[in-house]
Amino acid sequence: MPLTPFHLGPSFLIGELFEKRINLISILLASVIIDARAFFCFFFGCAGRFHGPLHTFVGATLLALFLSIIIWKSRKFLKQISNKLKIKNDYSYTSIILGSLLGTWSHIILDSFMHLDIIPFWPIKSNFLLGVISNETNYTLCTIALVLGIFIHLQRNRLITLKLSR
Repeated sequence: MPLTPFHLGPSFLIGELFEKRINLISILLASVIIDARAFFCFFFGCAGRFHGPLHTFVGATLLALFLSIIIWKSRKFLKQISNKLKIKNDYSYTSIILGSLLGTWSHIILDSFMHLDIIPFWPIKSNFLLGVISNETNYTLCTIALVLGIFIHLQRNRLITLKLSR
């Protein structure tokens, strides 16, 4: 996906729906950090594929495990941030690993629909997900997911209330 922030939508929705099982910070961070190489290549140029090895399930899994260790070691500081943002977050190692894996894997899936240079199931050299859904549909679903995630967060924290009348 050429605009990395679109990845935050599905990740935020999943994190909000499963707030007691998935660490929100790890899923959000994992869903965008995977584009570090693509970001670098976009601005400075790279040889070979634009997206590179992190845009495979193998690379994404290794990145997720590495990221999990960093978040686990930073959990006291991150918990302070979560508390200030009124994010009820589980900081168990399981929830951090799960969030990191879901964030990186969702990124791979979303990008696989759109980009020719992604080989998600490496060492299998084909991308059978390419074009399964259109780019427009992909962007639309990511945007809807973000809006729903924000709505759930605001409603859960009583920052908005629903008044249903008969």
